[in-house]
Amino acid sequence: MAPIERGSHRILYLTMILALVLPTIHADNAINCSSLPQEAIMDNVGNASPQMYTILRPSPNDTSKWKEMFETAPRAYLSPQVMNQLGSSGGKHVTLLGHMNYTPSERDQGTCGNCWAWAGTGILEIALHTQLGIKDRLSMQYINSNYNGGKGSTWSCCGGWLEDLVKFYNNSKIVIPWSNTNAQYKDGLMTCGAASSVPAATISINPHYDLTSVRAVTIPTWGIEKEEAIANIKNILGQGKGVWYGFFLPNQTAWEKFFNFWGYQPECVVWQPEDSTTAYDFNNGGGHAVLCVGYNDQDPKNRYWIMLNSWDVTKGRPDGLFMVRLDMNYSGAYSGLGNAHYWMTLDADFARPSSPEIAKEQRFADLEGKAIEKIEDAKKAVDEAKANIEEAKKKRQPS
Repeated sequence: MAPIERGSHRILYLTMILALVLPTIHADNAINCSSLPQEAIMDNVGNASPQMYTILRPSPNDTSKWKEMFETAPRAYLSPQVMNQLGSSGGKHVTLLGHMNYTPSERDQGTCGNCWAWAGTGILEIALHTQLGIKDRLSMQYINSNYNGGKGSTWSCCGGWLEDLVKFYNNSKIVIPWSNTNAQYKDGLMTCGAASSVPAATISINPHYDLTSVRAVTIPTWGIEKEEAIANIKNILGQGKGVWYGFFLPNQTAWEKFFNFWGYQPECVVWQPEDSTTAYDFNNGGGHAVLCVGYNDQDPKNRYWIMLNSWDVTKGRPDGLFMVRLDMNYSGAYSGLGNAHYWMTLDADFARPSSPEIAKEQRFADLEGKAIEKIEDAKKAVDEAKANIEEAKKKRQPS
């Protein structure tokens, strides 16, 4: 994290402005998006090499444990201020992607079943920026190499839940930048039962960010009205927190449909989760966790959540995103399994940076934030001046 030279400030400001504007443009265009016809998808499937994506294949014991974790976790704080803003505003487009620094093609878990950690780490990245003003990519390899010894039948690639990431980081107390020595993700070809390709001792832990505390909290979505569930998730996003979304599909047919959706539909097409009326098959069903980074409900007939995945990119998904329809059954459940949808977030507190390099980055971020505020104030002053000039011109004109 080298300091940024003065001459690059103007480019950086322009980049930051574009980062805020472009996601909105993308989401607005999605309203007029056309999906690929089913016959065209099947043609593509027939002509393309088989592509499988890694999902969680939990046992009944695993799913019972995860459900218990969800039900016993503390409830997420719902801000009355954000709730009032939601109630008084019309359709919105909200995205937290501007708080993240990532390369979509490098968000690729590969054959490792650690989607749960990718999604949770994304929440920490957003929290790092909202709390300290530091936009940095955090290492996935650090948790892979260290979690439960980095090998065997219980390590990161064997699956997990958001609380597992919490336990790891409450023990570690530090998060590592992706840019550290050997901290780049290299376990994309690993599987459960294997071992990490990067020995934990070879990963540099300096510089790092100190975590004061972190805990998983549940966003209320079960057993309540759909619009209340939607408002609760929006409330968390409105507080500047990423949302961990875990979902289950009951059998191989359902997963193949989702694989085709991800692999062949364009990024702007919205996925509609099916009603949970099928019995869950523990041999062929499975789960997946992704990071919810926003929503768009500007078109009341096409409201959706914005999800950041960890399955690399496709021709139609250059940003590694997919959209999920807001109008879904949040209390949906499968016989034999239980609930199909889990929405959670993290209460994470970062300590002020002590490393000289990180402190310098923080000071620059603070100055940058103040500069942007001054730019916005200047824009408002210019607009007011223009309005005053126009008003003066009108007064001078003969009646």
